[in-house]
Amino acid sequence: MSKRIRILLLPTSLVLVFYVVVGGMLGKTDSSTREKTYRDLGVYTEVLSRIKSDYVTEPNLKKVTGGAVRGLLESLDPYSTYFSPQEYQDYLDHPVPGPGDVGIYLSKRMGFATAVSILPGSPAEKAGIKPGDLIDRIDSASTRELSVVQIQRMLAGPVGTPLTLMIVRETRGEPQKMVLARTLIQDPPLVDKLADENSAYVRVAAFRKGKAEEIGSALQGIITKQHADKIVLDLRDCAGGEVDEAVKTASLFMGQGLVAYAVGQRYPRQDLPLKPSSKVFNLPLAVLINQSTAGPAELVAAAVLANKRGEVVGTRSFGVGVVQKLIPVGDGSGLLLSVAKYYSPDGKVINDNGVTPSVVQTVSGDVTSLEDETSTDEPAHFGDKDDQQFRKALEILQKSMATGRAA
Repeated sequence: MSKRIRILLLPTSLVLVFYVVVGGMLGKTDSSTREKTYRDLGVYTEVLSRIKSDYVTEPNLKKVTGGAVRGLLESLDPYSTYFSPQEYQDYLDHPVPGPGDVGIYLSKRMGFATAVSILPGSPAEKAGIKPGDLIDRIDSASTRELSVVQIQRMLAGPVGTPLTLMIVRETRGEPQKMVLARTLIQDPPLVDKLADENSAYVRVAAFRKGKAEEIGSALQGIITKQHADKIVLDLRDCAGGEVDEAVKTASLFMGQGLVAYAVGQRYPRQDLPLKPSSKVFNLPLAVLINQSTAGPAELVAAAVLANKRGEVVGTRSFGVGVVQKLIPVGDGSGLLLSVAKYYSPDGKVINDNGVTPSVVQTVSGDVTSLEDETSTDEPAHFGDKDDQQFRKALEILQKSMATGRAA
């Protein structure tokens, strides 16, 4: 094998050897596993050698090996990422991209970049992009070849700079071109009000820093000043934010217990217990979720269910919940690797599976099976009379209170 091939094989080999070496150091990898990994390395070597000698044209082996590493990571999950040396240095210098953005929270399913939720008031919402839309290209780059992290970083940039997206709608097969201007994304305000039947209604769009305190203050005002006797926490289309804010929010409704825990192959279990709060609201509670509920919001919904604190109404959430670690690799490149997943207190993995509501209810108002949850339609107005999921939550709370009084 030529020296050039050996050098270009290095990124791929380092990724695989990483598992062998670390596993051996920690006593987690037996000899048969190590032997299999070394055999796999031999296969990679042979394939690259054949490409070099027999491919129809002189191949760009650096691109080939980079693609092999990215393919390896994407086969694990859409969040694990390989950074070239330049990308890795950029990530170290600017771990939070921006400051401008277009307001799309996304993930990937079956290789397609999918809009999970759209932030209210964002350029994406104003352009008409909706949850469920597929992002085919960003400027000239195909999203099929990028991880979720890389796509999110490409969507961000200097405020005012343009961004061209090719969007595929469910109802249209051909991509639509949309030009958006990045803007400084503001934290969407809470929607809080006294809804009919004396319900404190609070809708959260994202769990940004300080959101739990904002939720607590809003509920305190509605309950003390307007005498609400039950609570509806609306987490539909809520994606992104900080895990700590989810823990603090769950702690507004429960005094003790567990919100979630994270664990991985070499990541010792870490519990996320409820935090003592000066405000604990004990009124009957219903939480609304849908297919666009993802990330920290799912931790709140799962905690309410597992601790039997209230009902969760709607459709199964999207399923995002991993812990990631940044790992330098060899030639200045790096990995952002998923090292643990979040679990609900009763041991249900959230990533990919989402949270299954205790009462399954579609937007149309029909109770359905989980297998039928394919629609990404939304009510005309969240928390209003046309919102059948909200109406169902109120119905459940009313029945619960009537049962309590009868007992």
